[in-house]
Amino acid sequence: MTLDRGRDIADASGPTLLRITRLQTDLQDELRWAKDWLVGAALPFWAEAGFDRSTGLFAERLDFAGRRQDVPLRMMVQCRQIYVFAHAALLGWFDGRAYVEQGLRALLDHFALPGDQARFAFSIDGRGEVADTTADTYGYAFLLFALAWARRLVGDQVDPARVAAIVDFLQTQLRHDSGLGFIDSLPRKRATLRQNPQMHLLEACLEVGAVFALPQARAICDDTVALFGSRLFSADDLALPELHDDHWQIADRAQAVFEPGHHFEWIWLLERYRAVTGQIAPTSPSALAQRALHDGIDRDGAVIETVRIADGSRTTSRRCWASCEGLKAAAADYKAGRDPGAAARRAAGFLRALRMIFLAGPFPGGWIDRTDADNTPLVDYVPASTLYHLTLAI
Repeated sequence: MTLDRGRDIADASGPTLLRITRLQTDLQDELRWAKDWLVGAALPFWAEAGFDRSTGLFAERLDFAGRRQDVPLRMMVQCRQIYVFAHAALLGWFDGRAYVEQGLRALLDHFALPGDQARFAFSIDGRGEVADTTADTYGYAFLLFALAWARRLVGDQVDPARVAAIVDFLQTQLRHDSGLGFIDSLPRKRATLRQNPQMHLLEACLEVGAVFALPQARAICDDTVALFGSRLFSADDLALPELHDDHWQIADRAQAVFEPGHHFEWIWLLERYRAVTGQIAPTSPSALAQRALHDGIDRDGAVIETVRIADGSRTTSRRCWASCEGLKAAAADYKAGRDPGAAARRAAGFLRALRMIFLAGPFPGGWIDRTDADNTPLVDYVPASTLYHLTLAI
């Protein structure tokens, strides 16, 4: 985030100038710390301890001593790590090309199912054998996301025909029967519908559309933004329910929750949609921000996990990824000119929360993924999947 110092300072004097200068310094210091942590500690650590050079596979998670845990490897995590090292390489922050190339080969060797270049497994076991053949929509979103970012870095090593086949598979096999949105998986394992896969398909297809110029990918983006305005977001509640029934109505309204982190993620995505397509979404980012900012941030400046839509009751636990999404939303607001001063203050606050709560341990380059209100860890491992959130936010 680049602050327009000249504009702010030209309109300020005395105490106002002092506050603006302090804000700029706080934000720059926090952002410098975060980038130094990512480039100097996290990326080198996960390239070593979090990557198996003999197989080309990334670790699913580590224990608090930094050792790999023997758990199934999800395609989603492999794809997120491919994205991380591709983006870092493109920024010149880390020489990630070899990790992307080897990770792509391992992805195709271990997760691609025979007979159809669009079929990928959900997970493999520690021996590299397929453990779960489910076609998971959330995982497919990150498959497309990784392939788009890898294409930017390694070019023809990513086959556009395979990408087109995956997009076609989504449209023909994973579309909801109504034609609105996507089911969670094939075979379908639950009657409810989640907003989360829709959100990440929008994120992925924005990149696929830009990199591969696929009309089908752009169509998914347009359809998803329209679905968000008509069904996913409840304007009456100023809330984005996590679960819907099979008719895209709020599931179990009395117990329904929204996740403030997802409100923030959609703010960033709607701004990204406008930047890529030139189209303004029917739902204003301010509608998403209103309740997330009011109900979703705790006394430490961290984003809490869930808020019950009906009565506003809140959890006290918080996840690292959600504060990352708060940071992305603040950056989107700043870039769009929506009260830049307030957006900069929020960005500094989210960066501070990341530094003090989540990135303080358990080892250099690692994180505490989930804590209670007193900063006590609620998990005893470090999930690799969080590096995607941190990298993109920073």
